[in-house]
Amino acid sequence: MGNLGSRDNLPAILSTHTRALRHLGKPSESTVHRSVSLIPPVTTAPDTMLNVCLIGAGGVGTIAAHVLEKSQRCRVTAVLRSNYAVVKEQGFDIDSVDHGEVRGWKPHRIIPSLSDATTEPDQPYDFIVITTKAIPELTASLIPDLKRLITPRKTSLVLIQNGLDIEKPLASAFPETPVLSGLSMIGVRTTSPRTLLHEDPDQLRIGPYWHHFDGPGPTPLPRQTQLDAALLFVEVYNAGLSHAKTTRKSGAECVLADDIIAARWRKLLWNGSFNTLCTLLRMSVGELLSSPTGRKTLLEPAMREIAAVATAAGYGDAVSEDVVQLMLHDTPETSPFRPSMLVDLEKGRPLELDVILGAPLAVAREKGVSTPVLSQVYELLKVVQWHLTTTAANAKANAKANA
Repeated sequence: MGNLGSRDNLPAILSTHTRALRHLGKPSESTVHRSVSLIPPVTTAPDTMLNVCLIGAGGVGTIAAHVLEKSQRCRVTAVLRSNYAVVKEQGFDIDSVDHGEVRGWKPHRIIPSLSDATTEPDQPYDFIVITTKAIPELTASLIPDLKRLITPRKTSLVLIQNGLDIEKPLASAFPETPVLSGLSMIGVRTTSPRTLLHEDPDQLRIGPYWHHFDGPGPTPLPRQTQLDAALLFVEVYNAGLSHAKTTRKSGAECVLADDIIAARWRKLLWNGSFNTLCTLLRMSVGELLSSPTGRKTLLEPAMREIAAVATAAGYGDAVSEDVVQLMLHDTPETSPFRPSMLVDLEKGRPLELDVILGAPLAVAREKGVSTPVLSQVYELLKVVQWHLTTTAANAKANAKANA
């Protein structure tokens, strides 16, 4: 879910909003989620510390870093930018449904830029966790630095981000590196550069992004290698959640998704409809639902178009009629929740438009599926995105000229 917007978003609101998304974990023929306890774990020796690099220390990323270090099996190097100085000095304060009151917590290592993330040759990264917004240009800009940080047959990439086909650019750039795809269902927001309010439990789905290799000869990355990497990450993450599970009983968990792409399509039902329409109309989820025609003429058609595209792509079981009805009717019309894309727009940040709408629309064109509502919403949001980036560029140029 990402950033939750204003302080008015209370835990009860979060619960009604996330209830539908939590059904990502409901087993079906095409998307089965298994607890790591049901699978023979791939373990490291108890005294073996894993090195982790975190890129994107917002709410989701900071909680992930805290959980990984709480496992006592990981050392996290966190790349901080605008909040580097204050966190370096004072650490993070976190009020958490999973972890209680955490004061002054700092990752093992804090650095101001990715170029500073190099390690000693004998201490390569086991995981590089990316929790930034899934903006194609941003992903492309990471590749040169990632080439320096990835150790072949050692490092795995973990992408905890929204959208569809987010894995392809990095899987193409690093064909011999496991890419783990993650979906986060969590209620967390930053309330200052160093403080977080974590109101809804950390539920994380992780699955291998099975690399497809069409060239001659054997695949450069065996499926077992990818599965082992996913199992290890899930095992370690659950170790960091042990207190949340056993003592606080918050509902936090990390589970292995056999088919993470099916889970992405299911989450896209919500993000591709509620998230985009609320952003375009600049209104809360409740306002959209309670408007005279919003549900019937915009929301439901948009959601059914996503379901039709997913079905054409082979993921019909993940977007069944029961799931569509759940998404449409499980959020109350009184909800003041403002989705993450709308919050990004209001704060002048880039929108995850390409991965939330552009990618599924590309599949629709390939499969010959008609998407009149989604296509129109996409074109309108592209204009909004253009205005956003142009305004930001002009403001930056004016500030530079007046300096």
